[in-house]
Amino acid sequence: MLNSKDRLKVGIIGFGRMGQKFGDAILSNPLWDLVYICDLSEEARKIAAKKAPGVKIVDNEDIVFGDKDVDAVALCTLADARPEQIAKAVKAGKHVMAEKPVAGTIEEEWAVVELTDKYDVMVGVNMFNRNAWYHKDIINFIKSGEIGDLAIIRIAHMTPGHMPQEGHGPEGPAFHDCGMHYVDVARWYAESEYATYHAQGVRMWSHVDPWWVQVHGTFKNGVVFDITQGFVYGHMAKYQTHNSYVDVIGTKGIARMTHDFKKATVELRGINTTITKVDDFGDKKIDVFVDVFAKSIMAGKNLGFPEVRDSVIASDMSWKMFYDAVKNGAPCIGKVEDMDEIMARRRTMTNGYGLPCWQIHDDTTNKKNKREC
Repeated sequence: MLNSKDRLKVGIIGFGRMGQKFGDAILSNPLWDLVYICDLSEEARKIAAKKAPGVKIVDNEDIVFGDKDVDAVALCTLADARPEQIAKAVKAGKHVMAEKPVAGTIEEEWAVVELTDKYDVMVGVNMFNRNAWYHKDIINFIKSGEIGDLAIIRIAHMTPGHMPQEGHGPEGPAFHDCGMHYVDVARWYAESEYATYHAQGVRMWSHVDPWWVQVHGTFKNGVVFDITQGFVYGHMAKYQTHNSYVDVIGTKGIARMTHDFKKATVELRGINTTITKVDDFGDKKIDVFVDVFAKSIMAGKNLGFPEVRDSVIASDMSWKMFYDAVKNGAPCIGKVEDMDEIMARRRTMTNGYGLPCWQIHDDTTNKKNKREC
């Protein structure tokens, strides 16, 4: 392990669900020295004190931004707080690891891009799929020519996850909060910008927003895509399940991935190569993110972390696709009473998909949620 003088000093701002995940990853990485945890919540600070003895626990973010010895900050607050925090960080010369989206509105997000472009610091966004081994394996297989010309990208992510009013807030409805990850993945695979799209949604349980959205269209290079996302997949099933996959079709071969939130399975069927690989899914891949980000700071160049512009493009496009679903008429299926029933069940669950923050516990309990979108 590097000594404390050689390690990068970092502070975490916001110590809820994602802040704790960042904390675990940073504490286990020899390149980082966690020196601050900041949260307004007294309970969160108590959890921080248990998880990170010896780290300074504060309730004022300006203490972290004002410490000249701090090299980087991890921003794990809500989206509407991030623009001001990112501005404080880059103006103080600190590198930034941020949760997505980087602001509460798309106009503010593009303003963040414009701002961060002016400063000689690194700003990475936790678009976790870009840190996933299975996506990298598929992309490398596409680039090898084994599937011929890339033609079709199909992505689905449906779970009995977050319900309306469960912690989305500034992050927006399901297709933006979660769906923007898959809007980003499709663009990453295609290596092109979106050209056309048509979306259809369903207002499950008569909620005001579509909670299931399917969108299809084309990229500027002619690649066709479809993306399906919704936290609608069997909330009241006795034994919950989900349906998540990537299916890439070329002119000569295919590549696909499925997972169960524990293991991911990649199947590559090319002209000359046939591979099936099963390995750990890796949850949010924050360990990969913080490691690559630290190595990038030390190298003075981006070695592979997701950047602000990619995050904002995904956010912008997911909002546009969501509003296209609204424009095209999202029928109401189900009753508000159904949603109330689901919410009542979720309040008593300790292991499920995307449980709300009040069911995410620190490691001193045995009830930590293992399945989160």
